[in-house]
Amino acid sequence: MNLITSCRRNPGDGVLLPKEILLLQAKFKVFKNNNRPKPENKKKILIVCCFSEFGCETIGLMYCIPKIIANNPGAYVICAGWYGREYLYRHLVDEFWEIEQSCMNLREYSNAFTNSSKNIKRIEKNLEEHGSVFATNKMGYLCVVNTCELCKKTWCAAEVEKGCPSCFSENVVRGFLSDISHHRKFAVNVPRPSIKMQSKARELLKPNSVGIFARGRKIYGRNLSSEFYVKLISTLEEMGYNPIWLGEKQSVQPCPVDHIVDFSRMEESRDLELTLAIMTNLQFTIQFWTASTRLASMMGVPWILFESPDQIAGNGQEGKRIALTTDYNKKKLVLAHYFSVVENHELALDVLKKAIKEMNEDNWEDILGLVEDQGIVSEMVQKQKEWRNM
Repeated sequence: MNLITSCRRNPGDGVLLPKEILLLQAKFKVFKNNNRPKPENKKKILIVCCFSEFGCETIGLMYCIPKIIANNPGAYVICAGWYGREYLYRHLVDEFWEIEQSCMNLREYSNAFTNSSKNIKRIEKNLEEHGSVFATNKMGYLCVVNTCELCKKTWCAAEVEKGCPSCFSENVVRGFLSDISHHRKFAVNVPRPSIKMQSKARELLKPNSVGIFARGRKIYGRNLSSEFYVKLISTLEEMGYNPIWLGEKQSVQPCPVDHIVDFSRMEESRDLELTLAIMTNLQFTIQFWTASTRLASMMGVPWILFESPDQIAGNGQEGKRIALTTDYNKKKLVLAHYFSVVENHELALDVLKKAIKEMNEDNWEDILGLVEDQGIVSEMVQKQKEWRNM
């Protein structure tokens, strides 16, 4: 067994992560999405790599890949990405190459659109044998890089600017994150699951079902304990809801109770069309410090998210990503610090009950939950309302 990286610390909680193990090879399963013949000339084949975090992968689906295709007219387009993602790309590209499930541990090396895995870098390099490769991290450039059409200067900016800082021209192509209101008009949405798949999904659900996504990733930490989720399930059941445990097993914790469906551990969970079909039949989904809200957003289903103020309205990008990927207002944000929830389960669940009550009253305003200084947080949010698409 060869180790190819030095030990590194988790950027979230400082935990020392194990060395990465060298993969001798990575196999892909090929999904052909149409009858278009593949060119023999590799120069006419474009391979777009999609080995990013899921929250950014959805931006890639809705914005980056359509733009890449538009910039390469006539190209035969292949997307290479994570196991279980085929449905998300079925409507976009000629082929989807699904990496084998044994490689899903490489997701722990993803950070937004970047990937610190040397295995992923080798995989993307090896894909050049089959066509021109658009690497995963380049999609991040489409989100944050602005380009002046007049002098061709490029620069990174998170906000809309009046013009080019070099020649002052206002003829600027802005990154997706720096001009959300403009780019949202061109979003390409994931199709709704078939009626047949929705019928299959209903067989797994009880009346009044809600979805739980329990973050269980190594990178960044921010995972709540199984004890908390036992209390969460009990709280929801007392309120008359029937929870279902959702997500993919590589990134969510196993369900801590036996009497509800743990779809994340079922073989069928590999089929994202079925997962999305389940979404269409839920009252809402609940998640804590995770981008699984995107799945509900794809289907227009209400969701509750506990997230840190900095991610929504500070230096983090989650608020902007939500603004790009959620085009409706039935979403409930609870601004809360992670350790405040860790240290006070009961208070966090009280806030959750308040959020659900307000949702049922058609009140979708943000809740300043477990934060130290509500005045400062309130001011931050008022300055950054973009995430609400208003």
